[in-house]
Amino acid sequence: MVLHAPGKMNLGRSTRLASRAQRRALRALYSCCAMPGCHVGFDHAQPHHVIWWERGGLTDLDNLLPLCSRHHHNIHDDGWQVRLHRHRVLTIIYPDGTFEMTKPPGRPDRRAA
Repeated sequence: MVLHAPGKMNLGRSTRLASRAQRRALRALYSCCAMPGCHVGFDHAQPHHVIWWERGGLTDLDNLLPLCSRHHHNIHDDGWQVRLHRHRVLTIIYPDGTFEMTKPPGRPDRRAA
């Protein structure tokens, strides 16, 4: 729950970079990288557009995840895919077709496709 993050949470296509308010809200939601099992602290993570900016993604809170450099590169360079669902449930789809899905309270469940 975000107690106080003044500012707009949805910026659409008006800007590519997450605002201070969006970063505050993400910090309240995540203490570290959003990938299951990663403990790189939030201060060392970058907001990632789940639907990439280059592909028309919006700079809206429901399209942003904090990712460490390693996981950001896995997505952009190694073919990992992520999907963000209701209640910030995250699906990670690996290049081999297997996937992992977080469930509240964020425990992963890896399955074969």
